[in-house]
Amino acid sequence: MEPKKYASFIGGAYDYEGEERGVYSPIDGRLVAHVVMATPEKADRAVDAAQDAFKRVWSKTPLSERRRILLRLAEIIQARSDEYALLESLNTGKTLRQTTFMDIPLGIEHLSYFGRSLEFKDSREIVHPEYPGTKGVVQYLPLGVVAAVAPWNVPFLMAVWKVAPALLAGNTVVLKPSHFTPLTALELAEDAKRAGLPDGVLNVVVGEGRVVGDALIQNTKVAHVSFTGSTKTGLDVAKKAAGLRRITLELGGKSPNIVFEDADIDRAAKGVLFGIYLNSGQLCESGSRLLVHSAVKQRLLAKIVEYMRRMNPGNPLDMETDVSAITTAEQKNKIELMVDSAVTQGARLVYSKDITKSVPEGGLYYPPTLLDNVPPHTEAAREEIFGPVLTVLEFEDEEEAVAIANDTEYGLAAGVWSQDIDKARRVAEAIEAGTVWINEYHLLSAAAPRGGFKKSGIGRELGLEGLLELTQTRHLFINQGGGDLSEVAYSLVVRE
Repeated sequence: MEPKKYASFIGGAYDYEGEERGVYSPIDGRLVAHVVMATPEKADRAVDAAQDAFKRVWSKTPLSERRRILLRLAEIIQARSDEYALLESLNTGKTLRQTTFMDIPLGIEHLSYFGRSLEFKDSREIVHPEYPGTKGVVQYLPLGVVAAVAPWNVPFLMAVWKVAPALLAGNTVVLKPSHFTPLTALELAEDAKRAGLPDGVLNVVVGEGRVVGDALIQNTKVAHVSFTGSTKTGLDVAKKAAGLRRITLELGGKSPNIVFEDADIDRAAKGVLFGIYLNSGQLCESGSRLLVHSAVKQRLLAKIVEYMRRMNPGNPLDMETDVSAITTAEQKNKIELMVDSAVTQGARLVYSKDITKSVPEGGLYYPPTLLDNVPPHTEAAREEIFGPVLTVLEFEDEEEAVAIANDTEYGLAAGVWSQDIDKARRVAEAIEAGTVWINEYHLLSAAAPRGGFKKSGIGRELGLEGLLELTQTRHLFINQGGGDLSEVAYSLVVRE
């Protein structure tokens, strides 16, 4: 069967004019799709389509109707969930188990959440205690056009996270997925139209960041820029998007997973593995730094290695495979260089899974790896590896654990493992991170705000907090005729 041809989805239709490129699977190098690349001019046209749709129809669409369309979209994707899961796996190299049981169902649930949740209201009444006989109404109004720039590692989920709240709040969207992994985002746009979303409300442009992304974020008709990616690129985005507009940045992480001596060691070992090896470590919040109490370090590492030995490498499309591919060749090379450099500088290789004979030829893979005694000055110790590599540090007490956890420029996420919940919460509240799991890792809720401290970003996505960032407020001060304010205020300038 001939691979499908995709293109930017602008104003409710694909625009097939332009340079065509092949999309190749990191699983085995096969051609999985053709994509026509956008230009800066197409990015501008997408913004114009979004602005027109905002003024013409979407800003006037009732909140109840916006909810209904999101719920209908969730139903349509649910009916095609197997197709989405396979496409996401082929495009990203994720295991089919992960896309089937996590990425696609979670995205559908998050769409449904924003369609069902009554937490967000487009207005609320307030009381003016200073002025009897009056009332106030605070309205939560859409901003206009939202430019959403997404990374290559979780394309479907990221599309949902950026699109659903923006649409619910009444904004229109131009989404730029990574040109490496655009396929499910484009399918989402098609299905949104089937769900009844008016043309131009959701547009998807496919192109390189420095070409199409730059055009989007510098377009003065864009009211809000939402970017997820590396800290380096995020800083560049912030400069280019400067001006009187909103910006949300979710950037890199170097997240600690802290295991205390009173933790359930078996459960903690499973959580640590899940925290770093899910998606082969290609998640911003991956728990890439294991901080373990010295009293249980050897026992925990032994249990982790035991579970690593049981991991099943193979073709990610096989439902028995546990190891995802690395999505891009550039990222695979980066992982190799950082690990090799760390080992050369003294890090101890505790375990590296042998996968060479199990994975498909022509694919991009890196073995699940465990490093101890990583010199603190090395790049692997300080910077985001974004791969299946866990580094180990030990501590003696709470104070040292918190100090090590916070000794980083990043602050996206963390995990704390202890059967003493009071202690775990005390430690969690001392960690400089936007999300801290206690006796858990990686689990995400659409009801919870997501974002980072320090160089891991600004602003929040998801949750009521994320929704409100996509709105602007108007205060209506209403005198209902029940109070005479002349003695309070008017008499200062008005004489009867």
